[in-house]
Amino acid sequence: MKTYHRILYGLNALGAAWIFILMLLVCAEIASRFFLNTPIRGVAEISGLSVIAITFLQLPIVVHSKRLARADMLIERLHKYSPRLAQSLEFIFSLMGALIFAAIIWSSANGLIQSWLTEDQFGAQGTFTFAKWPLWLIVLVCSCCVFISFLMQALEGHSLPKSELTKDTYGS
Repeated sequence: MKTYHRILYGLNALGAAWIFILMLLVCAEIASRFFLNTPIRGVAEISGLSVIAITFLQLPIVVHSKRLARADMLIERLHKYSPRLAQSLEFIFSLMGALIFAAIIWSSANGLIQSWLTEDQFGAQGTFTFAKWPLWLIVLVCSCCVFISFLMQALEGHSLPKSELTKDTYGS
């Protein structure tokens, strides 16, 4: 479990560093346009791919720490008045998240294999190109981590102590 947490925090740190480097690249691009009247080739392409990579690098820790955006107002109220129903909804949410990311894993594995075998490139030929397989690899690895986190949450919520689930739902 400790290793898994280190992996998640490492992915998150990599995403944060990527943001910083991207910021420096965009600033250099602006300076180059302003002072030298020459753009840096590939900045638009790198920025576009970076949004995908950064999102997937930071998503595993967000899901694992239960900070994914959701209707907390409803869930928190349900935890207070109907713990059994709240846990059922939490379980369904986690299970659906795991199923969605299983589909993403399947799709990204196929994308990784295809882009590796065909040496697929992104960008404008002759100007700037970038191999697609590293992006597919990031999506695949991070999706696996998100899938594991959702499964862990589903199992964790399914194994609540009986005392939590048998509380009187209306406080009487």
